[in-house]
Amino acid sequence: MKKILNKSWIAGLLLAGYTTTSIQAQDMPHFTMYFIQPSIINPAAMTTFENINGAFFFNKQMLGFEKSPMVGLLDLGIPVAKTNFYVGFQASQDRIGVTTYSIFTGNFAYRIRLNMKHYLSFGLGVSAKLTNANFTEAPIVNPNDPVFYQNADAIWTPDIRLGAYYFSDNVYVGFSVANLFTNSLFFGGTSPSADIRVDPNDMHFYLNGGWQKKLGRNWKIMPSALMRISPGAPIQFDINAMALFKEQFGFGINYRTTTTLGATIYYQLNKFLVFGYSVNLGLKFNDQANFTGHEAMIAFRVRNNKKIIPVDIPRF
Repeated sequence: MKKILNKSWIAGLLLAGYTTTSIQAQDMPHFTMYFIQPSIINPAAMTTFENINGAFFFNKQMLGFEKSPMVGLLDLGIPVAKTNFYVGFQASQDRIGVTTYSIFTGNFAYRIRLNMKHYLSFGLGVSAKLTNANFTEAPIVNPNDPVFYQNADAIWTPDIRLGAYYFSDNVYVGFSVANLFTNSLFFGGTSPSADIRVDPNDMHFYLNGGWQKKLGRNWKIMPSALMRISPGAPIQFDINAMALFKEQFGFGINYRTTTTLGATIYYQLNKFLVFGYSVNLGLKFNDQANFTGHEAMIAFRVRNNKKIIPVDIPRF
């Protein structure tokens, strides 16, 4: 009985935004292994790599619920010749309920060398978001609701994200704004339309940092934390701890203040490929939603042995 009630609750959550004449598309997916490829949340962070790098993420949350959140994301970063400029590309598809968001982003960053081991970077991401909503798949309570007479088919909206990133040989701190624009969809007339505006109350802010310490010849520990801030919503924290053996195999744990406990394993197959897997377990305190889910990652690093890498955060 409890499981049935939980399914009804999540269905209400996924459809709550569609029972009025407008919806806002500002939900941000939650990744666990962002500390391995930090540019997925901060465009300035791609400057921590000296060579071409990229990663593919697959994230599935709230297992057991029909049409629960599912995200696939590809991230790519490229240094521009011998300059301090970087360019990157990111493509993602986020499906939740009856709605699918496809986002395409061009990233740009510049790295400032403060001294031999300290760097400061600034980044910009310019995005185009494609929204599709198929309301014929929704369980409609009121068949006469005019909202469900129309689908949101191929609606494009723009967005911009900003980031700053400081890093050295054993510590990093980043700050980013995930969305400068608020994109609202209005239903009425012959077809849905989009309203685009700048509203600080709808922006999402990320503040993260990490540190690493070598233990003997083979071990390294890497604690990190992330704070998500969105005005009008509770501040959310991630606390992570990773142990790395011989720069090749790692395991870690993390806790998220949505009462989610997670475990991560990491394996570097060779100098080119890196694999990661994370599982999140919803603790179900106080009858909250079950945030149990999985995340898988494949990353690649194009290495140049003749080039000196000044820092090793994130390190593979």
